[in-house]
Amino acid sequence: MFRCARPFPGLRPWLAGLLLALLAPVAAAHTALQTVSDPATLQALEAAGLGLGRWFDAPAGQGGLNSTAELARQPQWAALRTPLARSIGAIARADPQAGVGIARYSHRLFDLRWLDSPHAFFELVGVVNRLDRAPFHAGHCGETRLIYRLAYRTEAMRSRLPMTVSVELRAEPPDAQGRCAAAAQRWLPPHEAGAGPALARWLMSDAGALAPARLGREELAQIAINLQSVRWPSGVRPDLGGHAEYILRAWRWNAAAGRYEAGPLENTPDVARLRRDAALRADLQRWLQQPAQLQALDKGTLKLPERFLAQEARSVTPRGLERLANRPFAQLLDDRQAEWQPVPGSRTLASHAAVLRRLDDLSCAGCHQSRAVAGFHWLGEDTPRTRTFTAGNAVALASSPHALEELPRRARVAAAWLEGRTPDWFRPLAEGGGAQDQEGSAGSLCQPTRLTAHADPTQDRAQRLPRLACGPSAPQCERTAVGFPGGMCSASCTPGAGDTPEGATCGQIAVLDDFNQCLAERRPFAQCLKHTRPGLLRSCSASRACRDDYICARSDEDASEGHGACMPPYFLFQMRVDGHP
Repeated sequence: MFRCARPFPGLRPWLAGLLLALLAPVAAAHTALQTVSDPATLQALEAAGLGLGRWFDAPAGQGGLNSTAELARQPQWAALRTPLARSIGAIARADPQAGVGIARYSHRLFDLRWLDSPHAFFELVGVVNRLDRAPFHAGHCGETRLIYRLAYRTEAMRSRLPMTVSVELRAEPPDAQGRCAAAAQRWLPPHEAGAGPALARWLMSDAGALAPARLGREELAQIAINLQSVRWPSGVRPDLGGHAEYILRAWRWNAAAGRYEAGPLENTPDVARLRRDAALRADLQRWLQQPAQLQALDKGTLKLPERFLAQEARSVTPRGLERLANRPFAQLLDDRQAEWQPVPGSRTLASHAAVLRRLDDLSCAGCHQSRAVAGFHWLGEDTPRTRTFTAGNAVALASSPHALEELPRRARVAAAWLEGRTPDWFRPLAEGGGAQDQEGSAGSLCQPTRLTAHADPTQDRAQRLPRLACGPSAPQCERTAVGFPGGMCSASCTPGAGDTPEGATCGQIAVLDDFNQCLAERRPFAQCLKHTRPGLLRSCSASRACRDDYICARSDEDASEGHGACMPPYFLFQMRVDGHP
């Protein structure tokens, strides 16, 4: 049994437990933090030593930031950069149309030079409480995640880029009774901590979730990356409104060898290897069909043995789990050789198809393409050091609809521990929820299609179905072929006129040919924003999500915090690999 320091040292265990039980209702009334997204707090944490360079032995940079050129001078950085370079290189070798730049290539690759550039850096954009991850870490009370996002500053431009690094730290062990009240307490800052530097100091104090004892490499579960590797614009894939691919990878710290090593991706089977090895594939099926595993699958706490797992996965957008490439289990187990039976009493396993859907939901690609923002769940709030203008390249919400929908469940986990109860670990399907549109209103679907999906996502094809009528308030259908997946009901509007329909806002829509030509000429992005026209867009907020495959972007008309307009994600410069200086 694991032991940890008691919250009341010197008291007998039964008396300490009694005090915790008496104080639990008081603690629970003060809701545990689930995320830290305030830029002032995050920048204070970086300045206090939590920049990404900490995990690669880089000397402290200004404000806690290290350029990627400084990271590249550290031997440990090569453990990440080298395999990423191999993967990007493999894409280029297999596809003559793939390369860096807009003018020369129709398939735009990630520019590896950002990973060792004096102008680029990784910015801390979120700290996330994942006590709900306890079932995945035997002997620990879940995780704490530090999320960093790639950004750059040049004389001509500053922007973020579509790459995140997640540093995932194991939370402390449970107490002698197997409970995690002490870990939950670390997410209950005193009221006087507030936000900004004061909250940062508390989080990094001995009482906080980022206490010095929790920040050693021995507490590191893994470092995971999500990187947009290549993007095809809508002109190349007009049936889908564009196509983008993402690389998912993870690394573990090998203390004995003193280096980072590639690690397995949780619940993500190695499709190619399992297809070749019939015996291993049969082993996977037998393992999954055991009653204990089916119960864990239903809860969402299943954890596949490492012998089945991949070290790299690809996820693709748009269209989420309609794309077979995002469904590794459907690729492996949909041959009906071992028909899955409904599991009595389960909440998610009512059929063969439901079992496969739940399995894919737990994979890395399936998770990152469910109610996500172009394959990401956490983007971070824009800050002055990565934004030179309010609209056009700024997000209104820092996280995806799925992440926002998850927060109440995670809060219930923390509350249960604080109240002395064992949490209910059940996690609903990530695909749940979704935007509720009034049919034909601004932002609604108007060009439905039927997708024919392949394991190779570049071969996916979308067949047009009869167009849906847009309503009188937004009668124009912005087409899939010019970058609006599924089409989008809209109308001309006058910014600032104040006469937009309920649930809509007046935003800017790119004039595609002129806009792309401007970027191809390597002009500053702010100049290229002149090649836009006003258009009616769906308004969005934390309580009003965009449709799948759209992002809640900051708009000129409604620039209040947390409110914006729904538009295709690649209309935001920071969400695409191409066009950057």
